[in-house]
Amino acid sequence: MKSQPLILVVDDQLQNIELLEAHLIPQGYAVVKASSGKEALEKISGNQIDLVLLDIMMPGISGLEVLEKLRKDNKTRLIPVVMVTALREDEDKIKALEAGCDDFISKPFDKVELLARVKSILKISDYLRQLEEKEKFKEVVDKASDGIAICSPDYIIKDGNAAVLKYLNITEAKNSNLVEMLFKDYAVSINKEALMDLTVAHKTFDLVRQKSETAEALYLEVTRDLVKNSSGELLSIVFILRDVSAARTEERIKQDTLTFIAHKLRTPLGVISGHMALLQGGTYGQLNAEQKEAVDDVSKQSALLVLIAEELLGLTIAGGHSL
Repeated sequence: MKSQPLILVVDDQLQNIELLEAHLIPQGYAVVKASSGKEALEKISGNQIDLVLLDIMMPGISGLEVLEKLRKDNKTRLIPVVMVTALREDEDKIKALEAGCDDFISKPFDKVELLARVKSILKISDYLRQLEEKEKFKEVVDKASDGIAICSPDYIIKDGNAAVLKYLNITEAKNSNLVEMLFKDYAVSINKEALMDLTVAHKTFDLVRQKSETAEALYLEVTRDLVKNSSGELLSIVFILRDVSAARTEERIKQDTLTFIAHKLRTPLGVISGHMALLQGGTYGQLNAEQKEAVDDVSKQSALLVLIAEELLGLTIAGGHSL
């Protein structure tokens, strides 16, 4: 809830508006005024209204019609509306309840009752808005392809989306120790002490689940971040698990291919280099100047190919350490 809630007061009688203002403004509420249903709808569309005090009986667009329009619009359906009624408008009260009003205040206004109702309705409204935002957030998070797990400072899972359940191969994540779960079922690219070191706010590491009879190999890239309050107190630990299986599998295939090529090149290149050395040493007879130049050129190129093969092997070995 904002530090100064904004209340829209709608009444075609100016004295009623002024009376409500006199009660509300000293209590720290900001007031926007409207003298008709049409003006009320305009004010609502142009302001972030927290509460509407709406007179039922007004010429033109009545209070009930305004209420119905608010409840049909997704942008305004959660704005709390308190209908201002005369003591004997029982039929209108029933209609207002059916249309979705939150409460009633009767004329003439009782200050204590008015302020108590306003305070109570604003608290309930703020809670409902928070719930809706949480549900929207949950819906978006559940649709995310990345697994998201929110843990307490002792690594107990407090919430997780559908993807994290899939990646961890579990049906329920809450109240489980995520670190213990990871080191039990996965190959982890860092040790447990490094993962749990809270002096480092951001960490990235890999998880690998080997292929089995019931599941394909799974490669996950994981980030771990700390969430703290303004005082530096640790509130929660957030893990994001991203499936990189396709990329890692492709990388593995490339590595294996390069390794195969490099190994296959080494043997014939070794034979070529050996014979070039014998030719250059005169084992097969003396070479004339033209022959010696040709052999030297071939020897240089074969040496270059050997170097390339060794570099390929070095790359594949270094690349293999990251998987």
